[in-house]
Amino acid sequence: MNAGRLFNRSVFIIHRSMFIVLLVSALSLQAQTLYITEKPQGLVHGILYVPIVASEPVERIALFINSVKFSEAKGRAVTVQVNVGRYLRRLRLRAVGYDAKGQEIAQDEMVVNDPRPPFRVRLQAPHEMPATGSITLGANIIKPADLAVASVDFYVGEQKVGNATAPPYTASVDVKTVPRAVYARVVAHGTSGTEANDVFFFGDRLRDQIDVTVQQIPMSVASGKGPVSAGQLALVDNGSPRKIEALVPAADQPLTVILLIDYSESMLEELPVVKEAARQFAKNLLRPQDRIAVVGFNQRTFWLTPFTNDFETAAASVDRVKPIGETHLYDTVIEMLFELQKQPGRRALVVLTDGVDQGSTFNLDHVVHYARYAGVPIYPIIKNKMLTRLMRFGIGYLQAARLGRIARDTGATYFIIQKERELPAVYSRLADELRQQYQILFYSDVSATDQWHSLAIEDRGGHQLRIPRGYFP
Repeated sequence: MNAGRLFNRSVFIIHRSMFIVLLVSALSLQAQTLYITEKPQGLVHGILYVPIVASEPVERIALFINSVKFSEAKGRAVTVQVNVGRYLRRLRLRAVGYDAKGQEIAQDEMVVNDPRPPFRVRLQAPHEMPATGSITLGANIIKPADLAVASVDFYVGEQKVGNATAPPYTASVDVKTVPRAVYARVVAHGTSGTEANDVFFFGDRLRDQIDVTVQQIPMSVASGKGPVSAGQLALVDNGSPRKIEALVPAADQPLTVILLIDYSESMLEELPVVKEAARQFAKNLLRPQDRIAVVGFNQRTFWLTPFTNDFETAAASVDRVKPIGETHLYDTVIEMLFELQKQPGRRALVVLTDGVDQGSTFNLDHVVHYARYAGVPIYPIIKNKMLTRLMRFGIGYLQAARLGRIARDTGATYFIIQKERELPAVYSRLADELRQQYQILFYSDVSATDQWHSLAIEDRGGHQLRIPRGYFP
């Protein structure tokens, strides 16, 4: 197994408590033939163990990561060690089982480091329809954590042959009742009314699905008068012109903001001003459909409020915790980016900190990478008197540039302030910018690899616009 080509080396071990352990009975294994038995739900970094079990007629198992074969072994029970590293990204892991003839006869999959995976179902069926006897159809489901499965319907042709309301989702079919069957299909129903479908043609090899998604990129208006229209914009994706499918103004989408506040000892003097500034920020920003959460951090993270539309509640939470301890800045930013990606509409992360990290597992390069991947604008507000003094003497610019890099890469901006009385004006400016944001919608190349794509935009209407410097397809 050659992990070096795909992942960075790491010695961090994922604890088993982070997994949902699936209890696989003999019946479910027989129905599905192959199963990934442990599927993590939260952020995964370091070493990930992927246990795969199968039953007859599987003779060989392969694991694919983002459609690239990663490992292969003979047998019906294997555990694959995947070195995810600390440069986090979404990984789709698909286990495939082969029979003695080398035919793909079963598969299971999971997605890691995806805060909101798509609702998807994969149909398990025998490679060929036998002449007599019965077959078992099974369904593997990937879904967001907040979506429940109401039921799963199984069809052979257009004849409904079974229904399941709880895992394992299976249906047994007497082949005499479905003569000359060409295909089977499955429909999974979510409790929200959404559906996911899959089709399997008997006699065909199992084929991977291609997920085509619309890219959504935030765009801020830094300067200029009047509204922005899609017709006056030119978007360049990796050096090539890209058609803008839609330009959605801020008024048409809800906004979710996390106000992240450094509660290390160095920030003790700032709390009274921070409290009032946070109140004005939330009051000026929030519409009925918008939400804000106030989160504090030092060596740990604590949610002072859930996502709320009540700006008074948000402000009142600021001085509930006494600043103390170290600053795990980088770890906390990555955690907040993961949480924000679960929210619909526009999103933003506003970070008030002294800019110093102490004791994080991740470093700044890891944060920059994941910020790019998440596509969430990050607005750092750096309250650091020493850094401001150094910049007066021509030094300290390197540190400022490192902090600003995260903002620019995500289509945001950053602020370095010396005194807490500057904070209300900064928050007011941020509220104005977020109220004028747009979302650019476009289709990326369906064959694009999971690599950084540079983005640039031009406006013939004279506006100065700010978008992320790129995206991951």
